[in-house]
Amino acid sequence: MTGVLFAAIAALSWTVFNFTLKTAFRDASVFKATAVATGLNALFVTVVSLLIIPPAEFVPKNADTILYLGLAGVFHVGLARAFFYTAIHRLGPCRATPFAMSYPIVTALTAAWFLGEPVTAAIIGGLVLLLGGIALIVQADPARPETGQSAAPSWRIVGWACAATTALLWGIAATFFKKAALGVHPLAVTSIALWVGFGVSFLISRWMDPEGRVSGNARRWLLLSAALQTIAVPCYVLAFTHTLAVRVSAIVSIQPFLAIPIGWLIMREAENITSRLAVGAALVVGGTILVIL
Repeated sequence: MTGVLFAAIAALSWTVFNFTLKTAFRDASVFKATAVATGLNALFVTVVSLLIIPPAEFVPKNADTILYLGLAGVFHVGLARAFFYTAIHRLGPCRATPFAMSYPIVTALTAAWFLGEPVTAAIIGGLVLLLGGIALIVQADPARPETGQSAAPSWRIVGWACAATTALLWGIAATFFKKAALGVHPLAVTSIALWVGFGVSFLISRWMDPEGRVSGNARRWLLLSAALQTIAVPCYVLAFTHTLAVRVSAIVSIQPFLAIPIGWLIMREAENITSRLAVGAALVVGGTILVIL
């Protein structure tokens, strides 16, 4: 029961985080805000991790572990967050989250292609549900554009492309995290990867938006966002020590469905939640869980 509670807290914290981040983007450059949020997240998670595990756990045991830590930071954090946060900005959390959270199917198909793992009936069924859910979400009425946002289809197309790229990066980079965790405690892996990701996010912000700004109001929302992620990460890691890994993954995968009622409560007008969107999110969650199980 403790593990289930930890996993549920992680899922809820990450879901709410997407909405606080979306609010921060109203007064900030997306790329600059991504760098700030990632830096704060790295700092907070490192402090919490040091309260749970000794500093010696942060020392990589070999060169392979260092390599996988770097790859996890670059791809899973630095690059993936730049794409995912852009998707949240352009599509809203209720539409970006289901697409991005479909990454377990990418991991399963990648493992089948590169590692020779079997493509089971559950994976095929999950893929069918997933594609059906994504089709419904894409066809649903779009979120209402906020001040300064374009209503042109091209604005949303870039958002969908960023969400799909996020799923691809998370799906592939999940292997890097698993490899790194063989030689370093998972909390240490997360902390180190976040610092690497912060460096990548900072460079992206300097390259993509050198004149971008983050207002004082946005900083408050980014601070709250970082706090939510700092709650989510340790809870997610600790959940694996108290219950089955498949159970943790299944609970965390319900984020797209959680986003619907949360979006209806706090961003009802902006998110423009429809029945087609809700059914699509449910299909994505069902397909993802089918693959995991």
